[in-house]
Amino acid sequence: MSEILSPSQKKKRLAGLLRGAACAVVVACLGLNAGAAGYPDRPVRLVVNVQPGGATDTAARIVGQKLSERLGQPILIDNRPGAGTRLGTDMVIKAKPDGYTLGVFYGVSTMFHLMFDNQAPLEPGKDFEAVSLFARAPSFLAVNAALPVKTVPEFVAYARSKNGAISYGHSGEASAPSLAAKVLLKSIGVQGISVAYKGNGPTAVAIASGEIDFSLVDFASVQPLVQRGVVRLIAITEPKRSALAPAVPTTGEFGITREVDGVTPWFLLAAPAGTSAATVALLNKHVVEILGMPDVQQRLRVAGVDVEASTPAQAAAYFVAQRNKMTAIVRDLGVSLKGQ
Repeated sequence: MSEILSPSQKKKRLAGLLRGAACAVVVACLGLNAGAAGYPDRPVRLVVNVQPGGATDTAARIVGQKLSERLGQPILIDNRPGAGTRLGTDMVIKAKPDGYTLGVFYGVSTMFHLMFDNQAPLEPGKDFEAVSLFARAPSFLAVNAALPVKTVPEFVAYARSKNGAISYGHSGEASAPSLAAKVLLKSIGVQGISVAYKGNGPTAVAIASGEIDFSLVDFASVQPLVQRGVVRLIAITEPKRSALAPAVPTTGEFGITREVDGVTPWFLLAAPAGTSAATVALLNKHVVEILGMPDVQQRLRVAGVDVEASTPAQAAAYFVAQRNKMTAIVRDLGVSLKGQ
């Protein structure tokens, strides 16, 4: 039988329910904050899985410096290059999930399952916690300035005239410049000669000397040579133009395949799987605010990268989307990345 309440009793009952709901919210918030209580109380290690000096390392140090100031603890940069960035990535994945080991994951980490035997695709939430995207180094179509190529249509015509003989440089078959060049050439029905170098810097020098015809390379590597007038930027392989060189059009503006868009180095801040949600949220809050600082954005542009902040969920979704995209590209190209 239903309980019949007077108006005053109903008000008291409603007030009690509201107090209970408020207490539940407070308890939930306390539980969330407890995961990050006192964090950090000692230095935090930031594993950077490439050698010092490149765009990834520079961007990590810029963000790490600001993060150290906010957390009140040193951020110790630990460069661990090797095995196509897998060495450093594995160190983060296997670390204790206490927030004291973080890592910069490179775009190539989405392809480990294509590069190594017995390697399952990395999964956010299972193998690592995505904290935030924080930068990308967009690729530019760069040619030797002596070539009769100043626009995308002229590049296409030139490439077709040299079908089978046009050469392109990169830092390894699994690198963004290699895969992007293959996608670009395939889209215009051209075969090319692949030439590997020990990094984007030597690749840029090879373009300037005329040793190769072109490369899809990051801005920082070619900027000094562009300023000297020995290398020309034709286009950027991104969905939109970059603040790094706003006058340079996208390949998509000329009807070139959009499949090449985003085949570019990008960086994600990660923590070991199982790191508390409160710690991840705290780190994300600081990183996003740091990336919104004008001085940080300017320093990153000087380093040759664009800012790319996100929520943890957006970073995880981006990682999965890029993993699926790169898997499809590699399979469509019919190339093997084993041993790269």
